Amino acid sequence: MSQPTEQRPPQVTVASGIIMFASFIVLVTAWEQVATLGSLDTQQAIRDVLAEAPFSSLGFDVEGAAQVLRITCMVAAACACATAILGWFVRKPDRSSRLALTIFAGPVFVAGLAVGGLAGSFVAAGTAMLWLAPAREWFATGRWTPPASAPDKQARSRTSLGAPRGTDRPLDPPRTGPTTPPPATRPFGEHRPPGEHAHLGAQPPTGPAALPTTRQQHQQLLLARPPAMVAAFVITVVTAGGLLALSLLWLAMAGLSPEFLMSVLEQQQPELVDDGLTLEQVRETVYAYASVFIVWCLLALVLAGFAMARRDWARRGLMVTAAVSAAVCLVFVVSIPLIVIPAAAAVATVVCLRRIEVRRWFSLEPH
Repeated sequence: MSQPTEQRPPQVTVASGIIMFASFIVLVTAWEQVATLGSLDTQQAIRDVLAEAPFSSLGFDVEGAAQVLRITCMVAAACACATAILGWFVRKPDRSSRLALTIFAGPVFVAGLAVGGLAGSFVAAGTAMLWLAPAREWFATGRWTPPASAPDKQARSRTSLGAPRGTDRPLDPPRTGPTTPPPATRPFGEHRPPGEHAHLGAQPPTGPAALPTTRQQHQQLLLARPPAMVAAFVITVVTAGGLLALSLLWLAMAGLSPEFLMSVLEQQQPELVDDGLTLEQVRETVYAYASVFIVWCLLALVLAGFAMARRDWARRGLMVTAAVSAAVCLVFVVSIPLIVIPAAAAVATVVCLRRIEVRRWFSLEPH
């Protein structure tokens, strides 16, 4: 059986790193957004957004919308600074830091969506990991109980040498001299079970209380998911779920407001518009790319769910999906710098799924 320890759980270390890195990304993105509010391109983009429903019914002008966006960015930056600092202090079992981090993570998540990135979602996901086991036990008591380790080779060798299977009792000491056999415990002529002749005086226990220790440890190993597996699941859900929501949003915009997509394309890629790109071609392109993203994200979410249910084929499939996603993101990282966030998430997922404790957990066989 594993003994409680005061060492920091790996789940807390992973969550702290995610929170600090994502908070830095939110801070940089908010600063960049505020610095470009006065540019002509940003002013035109705000004007185009206000001309479309449902923003046209809000009664905002360009200056008012820019002021609201500036305040939102400042709130996101201030809260991101707080979460970055608190993300370091939660590395100690400080419940007040965890509570303050939870309070600031909400504005970072909401304002981060307005700033234009998924980093705020990672801050919220990392904060949620601090309220799950074993982090919850560590923050409450300052100690936590690691998962029980697999049976060692010495116990296996004792089993192979003749000790009863399923017990950790060492072999009986060698007997010297003549011994008196114990009195018969069965009627004359009744068959004696195999293996009892080798241990005449050791009757195995019976009943529910006689469950072998190794079997109890095996069941604990099956039920206790490794923290790295939980981290990979959370990263996949946040990343794939966020990209799935954005893909659905782009589909809705392509169907309801294709003119807005055309205006965005004119600002970002004016050479394509000069080459004669039509509105219908833009809509078809968005439909194609968004459909691919939706299928890919749904595949990743399904594989993550089966991996949490301890299906090794799902773990391998999720690793392949994450590796392909990271490779594709790195191809476009030069033209789109913010794509480094999902690339880092994909790499972190592969690293977590390749850890030795995760592979050992998937290799366990139920009795």
